[in-house]
Amino acid sequence: MAGIVIAGFGFRASAVLESLTSALEKAADGLAVTGFAAPADKINHPALTALASRCDLPLYAVDIKIMKATDTATRSAIVLQKRQTGSVAEAAALGLFTSPAELICTRQISADGRAVCALAIGESL
Repeated sequence: MAGIVIAGFGFRASAVLESLTSALEKAADGLAVTGFAAPADKINHPALTALASRCDLPLYAVDIKIMKATDTATRSAIVLQKRQTGSVAEAAALGLFTSPAELICTRQISADGRAVCALAIGESL
């Protein structure tokens, strides 16, 4: 699969490295990921920065306004109420691209339920 593959994350403040790793492994399923994206207000979360460091991948902050304007395949009522988007992970993955992008994996939930990950592919960030 050609293109840039971004893993977008959504997670609770209580998420740990294992939470994000679990969600990523479910979503990526062996696919090579180019970088990670998350909402700008959560970009410095210790578990997220640890995962980016461990995987040696860049971590990108996605503006909350962009995320709110991004259509997602998943529409969680709770997430819509709290974050004004259907899926934080999907909006983060898609919202980073400056060119058309598409989801290649909708949000996948970690084993502990504290994190979600979705994958998007596109041509330019």
